[in-house]
Amino acid sequence: MPLCPFDPLPLSLRPCFLPLRDCRLFISYHPVVRLEGWFEKALSRPARLIVPVILAQIVVYSISWGQFFCGDSLYYLSRVTGNWGEVVGNFLREDDVGQYRPLTYPVFSYLIYPLGGLKPLVYHWMGLALHIGLSLSVYFLLRRLIGMPAALFGYFFFALHTTGYFITYDMTFLPDWMLGVFILGLFHLWIRYRSSGRRAFYALALALFVLALFTKETALMIPAALFALVMWQEDGPWANRLRRTILSVWPFFAVSLLYFAWLVLAKGRLYPDDPQHPFRLTLDPRLLARKLKFVGWIFNIDVHQARSTADFLYFALAGIQILLIAGLLVRAWRGGARPGRAGWLLISALSLLLPPLIIAEPPYEHHLYMPLVAISAAVGLFLAGPGSGRRKTGVYQLVAVLVLNVALTWWTAVYFNQRSWVAHGSRVARNALVTLKRHHGRLASNSVIHLAKSERNSIWYFDQHTLIRLFFGEPRLAMRFEDLGEALPAGDTPPIRNYFVYRLNDGNFERLDDPWKSETTSLLDWGLQGTVTEDRSQFFPDFNRFDTPNGRRVFLHPIIRLGERRRTLVTIAGTRLRVPLPHIEPGSELHVGLCSAFDIGDGFEAELSFERDGQETTLVRQFLNSARVRRDRGWFDYHLDLGQLTGSNYFLILKCDAGPDKKTPGDWACWSLLNITRRRCALEGGVVISRTMEIEQ
Repeated sequence: MPLCPFDPLPLSLRPCFLPLRDCRLFISYHPVVRLEGWFEKALSRPARLIVPVILAQIVVYSISWGQFFCGDSLYYLSRVTGNWGEVVGNFLREDDVGQYRPLTYPVFSYLIYPLGGLKPLVYHWMGLALHIGLSLSVYFLLRRLIGMPAALFGYFFFALHTTGYFITYDMTFLPDWMLGVFILGLFHLWIRYRSSGRRAFYALALALFVLALFTKETALMIPAALFALVMWQEDGPWANRLRRTILSVWPFFAVSLLYFAWLVLAKGRLYPDDPQHPFRLTLDPRLLARKLKFVGWIFNIDVHQARSTADFLYFALAGIQILLIAGLLVRAWRGGARPGRAGWLLISALSLLLPPLIIAEPPYEHHLYMPLVAISAAVGLFLAGPGSGRRKTGVYQLVAVLVLNVALTWWTAVYFNQRSWVAHGSRVARNALVTLKRHHGRLASNSVIHLAKSERNSIWYFDQHTLIRLFFGEPRLAMRFEDLGEALPAGDTPPIRNYFVYRLNDGNFERLDDPWKSETTSLLDWGLQGTVTEDRSQFFPDFNRFDTPNGRRVFLHPIIRLGERRRTLVTIAGTRLRVPLPHIEPGSELHVGLCSAFDIGDGFEAELSFERDGQETTLVRQFLNSARVRRDRGWFDYHLDLGQLTGSNYFLILKCDAGPDKKTPGDWACWSLLNITRRRCALEGGVVISRTMEIEQ
C-alpha cells in the first residue's frame, strides 16, 4: 500500500510505493500541512494579518454608521465649553448627572466638536479611527510584553472584539476614548522606563495617570492594574517581587488617594444622595448576578432570550466556540502549559473592571474596553502556548476558534445595532426629530413639546431640551415631561399657542390632541359614521381576501411608519366613504396624512375630495406603490387651505381604487390626522406634501 495514503494528488500522478525519504514530497500537498504552513508563514509576517484585521474592523463596525445621536452624545453637544472660566468650573464641581469627568468637556469642545459639528457620521469615523489606532497600540505593547506570535493573537482578539461596536459608535463613549489613550500611553511609558531606567518616562507615565483621573472615575484603579502587571513581569521569589513592585508603584497609589480626597471635596459628599442613583455602591447578590453578562461578553457572546431561529443558531455557534476553546485548553495542559503567573494579567483586568461591578448601574459592555488589554495578553499567551496549535488537529481548532470569534463579533454587533440601549436611544431621538420636522417644518420661538407619560428615562433620549434646540436652531424651545411630574395644562385654561403634545411608545412617536380642542375638529372617529358604497368588481375574487378587522370595509387601524405611530381611517380598494362635515369657518385648514398599510401588490390610487350640491372638488389624488417605490413607504402629509370651501353642507369623500393589475389584498389606503383647524401650520404654502424620511440639516 502507499506510504502516504492521504495524498490528495490525482491517481495518475500517485505512485504506489515511495522511499521513506521522499514521502515528504507528497506530505507537502496534504491540506492540513498546507494550512499549517500558511499559518506559520502568516504569523512570521505580521503585516499579512494586520492589514486584513483593519479591513475587517471597518466592515464590522461600519454597521452603526447609519445611527443618529443618542442621549449621551446629545449631552456633550449641549455642553460645549465656551470659555476658560467654564473649563475651570468643570474641575471644581461634579456635572449635572453626578459624574466628575472635567477633562472631557474641553477636549470635546476644542478638539472634537470643531471636526464633527452636528454630523453623526463624522463621529462614527472618529471612533473607528481611534479604535484602529488603539488596537495597533495594543499590538506594539503586547510585542514588548509577551513577544510573537502571542502578540498577534492578542491583537486579533482586541481589535475584533464586540466592545469595539460601542467604542466606535460616536462620541457617546468619549471618556473611554480618552481613558484608552492615557492608559495605553502610560503602559508604553512604563515599559520604556523599566527597560531604560530613565525617570523621565516614569514622570510622564505619572502625568498621564493624572490626566486619566480627570477623564473617568474608573482610572482610580489604574495603580492596582499596574501593580498586577508589574508582579507579572518581575522575576524571583514572591516576597522580593512584592517588595520591588510596591517600591516602584507606590506614587501612583498616593496620587489616587489625593484624587479621592479631591473628588469627595468637589462633589461635597462621599455617597449619592438619591437612593436610586446608578453610581451608589452595592453588594446586592441580585445586582452582582446581572454582572455575569461580562463573562459572556469577554467571549463575544451576548446572553439574551432566544426568540427566533437566528437566536438559536447564534447560541449554537457560541457553544461550538466554547467547546473548541475547551479543547485547546486541554491540549495546552497536556502540552505542559500551566497558568503560572499569567493569573496576574487577569487580576490586572479585574482591577479596572471592579468599579462597574460594585455599583448599582446595570452592566454595560464598554466597561470592558481597557480590561481587554490584559485579557488580550492572556488570550495571546494561551493561543500561542505549548500544544495549542502545533499539531495538525490543533491548527484546525485554532483557526476554527479565530473564525468563529470573528463571526460571533459580527453577529453580536448586529444584535447590538438592533437592540442595545445606545442604538435604541439613537432611533428614538431620530424618530422624534423626523416626526417633529414632518409636522411642524420649523418651530416658533418659545414653542413647547409636551411628552405624555411614556418611559421613566424618556428625558435621557433628548437630553431634556437639547435635541429640539440644536436641530431647530431655537435656544428658547422647551420640552416638558410627564415622567418628571410636569402635567398638561388644564383644559379649561386659555389656549396656549405653539404647545404640542406627543407620546413615546416603544421608540415610536405619536402626536396627540392638545387640551384645547376648540380650534380643531378631528374627523377620524366621525368618519365611521359615514356612508360606504362599494365597487365589487375590485374585490378579486371576493371581499374576504382583504382580511379586514371584523370584516369591515372602513375601520380605524394604527399604523407605524418612519418611527411615527398614527391612528388611521382605512378605506380598502373599491370603497367610497361619504362623511358629512361640520360648518367650516373662514381661515380653516385641513391637515391630512396618507400612507399604505402594506408594501405588497401593484399599488392603489387614493383620492380625497369635498362634495357640495352634487359637485366634487378634488383636493388630493395620489397613487402609492410602496412595494416598488421606496419613497411611497412614508407619510404623505397635506396641509390644505380651505379658504374657498367655507360654510355648511359639505361632505368629505375618501376613495381607494385598485392598481392596474388588480392585486388588491394589500390595497389599504390609510388616512391619518384628518383635522379641520384654524391653527395655521408652521409649514409655508397652500398645499404642502411632507415626505420627510431623513434629517435635513
